Amino acid sequence: MTNYSASTIDRIGDITRGIHVKTSILPATTVFDHDPGTKVDNFTVYGRIRIIGLNFEVTTALSNNAALLKWQFESTTPVIAASDISAVSLTVAQMVVGGRIMWRGTAVDTAPDISATQASIAVVQDWMDVGLTAGVGIVSSICTTATCTSGAGFFNLYYLPISDGAYAVAAQ
Repeated sequence: MTNYSASTIDRIGDITRGIHVKTSILPATTVFDHDPGTKVDNFTVYGRIRIIGLNFEVTTALSNNAALLKWQFESTTPVIAASDISAVSLTVAQMVVGGRIMWRGTAVDTAPDISATQASIAVVQDWMDVGLTAGVGIVSSICTTATCTSGAGFFNLYYLPISDGAYAVAAQ
């Protein structure tokens, strides 16, 4: 039986699923309990990257509130207005630990999938390039309706660098 070092396993993961970056655990009152339409920065993007996976994973069950979530990208250098990179999800009310809101990547008008359990089978249908060579931008989430009063989770981004030196870091 072959055993690989932790660094080798991490490198294989980067090659097969993309580079992974995640935010800290955020309370639902930060992600879903703000003025509807106000963005919450998830990731800062330097250069141009190809998003191959984006999700929010629940670590503490969400309250029974019909909050909806979508993602957008906004270039900050140079300044270019925000663009939606998904449509609005279904309700996230009472999502359980391990549940995910998953970006589908098929088109900007495709709603994220909601996984009610820790076993999710949603597969990204396509990838999306965001950012500009030598630019800086932000991947944000937006709660578009009701708020969540309790719960917590974190955002995951899986990406490939496209322009020279491109990378992404957690904004939270």
